[in-house]
Parts: sequence; C-alpha cells; structure tokens
Amino acid sequence: MFEYFPANYPWSLTVSCSIAMGGEMSEIADAARSLSGLPVGTSHTVSTEAWFQSWMTVAQRVERLGNDMKAKGWTISAGDYLYRAANYFLMAERNMPWKDARKYSTFASAQKNFYEGLALRGDRASRVTIPYGDGKEVAAILSLPEGPGPHPAVIFFNGFDSIKEMHYAFYARHAAARGVAVLFIDQEGTGEAMRVHGILKQVESEKIAGLWYDYLAGLDAIDAERIGVAGISNGGYDAPRAAAFEKRLKAVACVGAFYNADDYMKRFNGGETGVTAGLADTDEHMEMVHGVKGVEAAWRAFAKRDLDGTLDKVTVPLLVVHGENDRQVPLWHAERTVAEAVNSPRAELKVFTISEGSCEHCGIDNMPMHAQYVFDWLADVLGGKTAA
Repeated sequence: MFEYFPANYPWSLTVSCSIAMGGEMSEIADAARSLSGLPVGTSHTVSTEAWFQSWMTVAQRVERLGNDMKAKGWTISAGDYLYRAANYFLMAERNMPWKDARKYSTFASAQKNFYEGLALRGDRASRVTIPYGDGKEVAAILSLPEGPGPHPAVIFFNGFDSIKEMHYAFYARHAAARGVAVLFIDQEGTGEAMRVHGILKQVESEKIAGLWYDYLAGLDAIDAERIGVAGISNGGYDAPRAAAFEKRLKAVACVGAFYNADDYMKRFNGGETGVTAGLADTDEHMEMVHGVKGVEAAWRAFAKRDLDGTLDKVTVPLLVVHGENDRQVPLWHAERTVAEAVNSPRAELKVFTISEGSCEHCGIDNMPMHAQYVFDWLADVLGGKTAA
C-alpha cells in the first residue's frame, strides 16, 4: 500500500481510498503535505483538527473551481470537479469525531457535490430511497450499464466504516463494462442510514437485502432472476449472511472476508489482537453505530455478527477475494468462510499475494485488481459479459 504516513495506518488507508476513488495526486498531496510535518507527539485532538482543515481546504478549492466551470456552461468539466470535491469532503469527514457537528455538515457537502457531479457528468446512476419503517428511509445509488436491459444486478454492502459513494467510485465502471447493474446501499449503521436517520448496525443483514431485492425486482431494467449480493470488508459478513437467509439472491461475493470479531475481542481478555484499526478512533465509531455506551459493550454488540453456523445455508455460488497482507482482517477469515460453505455449488477463494499486489485490506493498494476479478466472476455467474 502507498503509505504516505508510514507511522499512521488509518491516515495512509484514507489517502489510498482517495486515490482509488479517482482523486488527483497533486490535490491529494496538497491535503497531505502539511500533515506529514506535524511534530512527533502531537495530540490526537490537534492532529484530527489539522487533518480536517487540510482536506477541507482542498475540497472547497476544487468545489469553487467546479462551480466556476458550471457558470461558464462547461458542465462536463464541472461534473468532474464537483465529483472530486466530494471525494475530498468525504476524506475530511472520515476521521472526524461523531460529536463534532462539522462531521454532519461536511457529509452533507460531500453528498451535494457528489450527486451534482454525477448528473453533470452524465453518469448512468442515481440516488434512490425506500422506506425503512418509523418514518425513516434508506438510500442507495443505482448504477446501470448501457442498454435497456433487463440486466443482472448486485446489491452491494458497505464495510464497517465505508459508504456507498466510496464504492460507487471504486466499482461502478467495472460493473457497467460487464453489463452488471449495482445497487450500492447504505445499510444500517453506515452512510446516510447512520448519519441522517440514526439507524443502528444490525445482525440480520437479510432484512435490508430483502427490502432492496423487492425494489430491484420491480424495475424493468433489472432481471429479477439474476440478482446477487456482494460486500466489502465487514460487508464480507453481511453479504454471505444475506445470501444464507434471503433465498431469492442468486450469487454472493466478498471483497475481503469477515467471519467474526474474535481477533479484535482478544483485547478484552488481556491478549494481543494482532490486527490494525482502519479508523483514527475505531472505539468511538463502534459505540456510535451500535448506540451503546462503553467500549467493551459496543464491541460485544459488534461480536454478535458471526458467521459460525450460517455458511452451510449458502446454496448459491460464493466468491471470497482477500489480500495476503490484510492487516485488518487476517486471511483465516476468508479460508474459513469458503471452507464452511459446503452447500454452495461453486465456493471459490482468490488470494491476492504480496508479489501480485492488491494484497492489502480489500485490495486498497491496487483496487482495480480486486474490482476486475470480482465483477468478472459476478458477470460469469449472473450472465453479464466478460468480453467487449
């Protein structure tokens, strides 16, 4: 992985995410440059504020340039600028504390620029919503390939702390090139569901998968008999769980496995976890998305997300793609996920090695390698295309 901050994995991971989302290297360097000069021993509060200010400066500059383009009527270029501005607003927001109101306003700025950028660029994608109950709603991005369809489709789950806009930027073009529609969702505890509606993380991922299946099956552009599910990182729990219990789904792919939280829970037994956190303040995030006070209580709520006793109920093709050098989720998660899917007619494991690249968490060091493999496989299983 490109480690701009060798001593700070969460910051380096975020820089890699921005690159994979299509950020311009010079703009990313502008955001990161001043941060690399922070003195050793700088407090978490000070470094977090510096992070926010640096990324916001770049985001607002690119947003301003995009609006200048739009005023000239150069809307294709404006769309590219605003889309990139959204990238940088999301990077600014990512490591902000939940108690800071600027986290929410920055997320709103990212959303505004992202969807305006999509529209101005002419992307075949739109934000859609469905009711969730109690007057709340959940949102997704529906990305369509060329042509009227009906197309095969995939419901795509976020990871623990990632959001649908990020995954659209990672994967939409790869899926569309293969004739596969993707519904990038913000499930409970992520993205808009958490930030706007306070919908907390759930164990039963099949519930929201079923709601979104109903939505997709009602669209003329989608073939209801060719809908699968996929997930990234902690979505590597959600996707197989959904496929195990929502029997209308026809395939499942994991961009990085997540079997259970055993590696992380060792800390509460006085042991060494041997894993690396992907956020600057994972504990606070864990408390927030579960609505639980107390670090251990929050982690124990998270630990209920466990695939033990579930995978034998997966009866559709299953793919797990994992990086050999994944520092957040060890390789055994992938190996066990595939080994226990004994009733899948096609259970496959692809490990990207250190020598190949794409070997870090969910392939963030070379995202197209993971993306191409996963969507080639999904196109193969669901009846898309693997050749131009």
